[in-house]
Amino acid sequence: MNALRNSAILNRKFLVFAVAAALLVALAWYVDSNVTLDSMVEQENQLRSHIGLNPWRAFLVGFGVYLALSLVPGTGGKAIVSGWLFGFWQAVIIVSVGLTIAAMLIFYLARYLLRDIIERRYGSFVSVMNRHIEKEGAFYLLFLRMAHAPYSIVNPVSGASRVAAKTFLWTTAFGLMPANIIWIYVGINLPSLRELAAIGPNAFLSAPLLAALIGCGALPLLVRWLIGHFSAGIDAGEFNHISGSDSTS
Repeated sequence: MNALRNSAILNRKFLVFAVAAALLVALAWYVDSNVTLDSMVEQENQLRSHIGLNPWRAFLVGFGVYLALSLVPGTGGKAIVSGWLFGFWQAVIIVSVGLTIAAMLIFYLARYLLRDIIERRYGSFVSVMNRHIEKEGAFYLLFLRMAHAPYSIVNPVSGASRVAAKTFLWTTAFGLMPANIIWIYVGINLPSLRELAAIGPNAFLSAPLLAALIGCGALPLLVRWLIGHFSAGIDAGEFNHISGSDSTS
C-alpha cells in the first residue's frame, strides 16, 4: 500500500514538473519571438506614466496585488518590484501593511479553522513556539520576524500556538520592517529598462545597489549572531531550524 501511494505521489510530481517545464519552454519561445527590449521599455514608460497620472488608483491596485500575492507561499521579490515602481515611501506602506494584513489573515485562519491540521503537520514547531513564548515572551517571535523567517511556517504555527493576537500583530509589523526597507531600497536603486537599454549591464554597478544587496544577506546573519550572543534563553539550533528558508517579501 505504501509503495502504491509513493508511486502515485511520484507520478503526480513528475506530471506537475513536466507541465511546468512545458509552460516555461513555451513562455521562453514566445518571449524570444515576440518581445524586444524596445517594446519592454515602451511598456515600462506607459506604466510609469499611468502611475504618475493616477497615483491613488495605482497605489490601491498595487496594494491589492501585493496583498493577494502575500497570501501565496513562495512569492518573493515583491518588495523589490514595489520599490522599483512606486518609490520608497509608497512601497514601505504597501509592503509593511500588506504583509501584516496577510499575516493576520493566515494567523486567524490557522487559529480558528485549521488548528488541528497545523498541529499534525507542524507539531514540533508549535511546541518550540509555545516553549519560547513562555520563556522569552514576544522577543522570540520578534527575532524570527527580523530574520524574515518563512511565512509558510511562522504564520500558521503562530496561529496554532499560544501567541496572543496583539503580540503577533506588533512583532510582525515591527520585526519585518528592517528587511522590508532593505529590499525596497534595492528596488529603488535598480535601473529602469531605459537605463538598462542605454547603458547595458553596467547600469547595475552602483554603490547604493551593491550596499543594499550586501545588507540583504547580512541582516539575517546579524540577527542570528545577536541570538547566539545576547539571548542565552533561545536555542540557536531551534531558531535556525525555523528561520532557515526563503522569505516572502
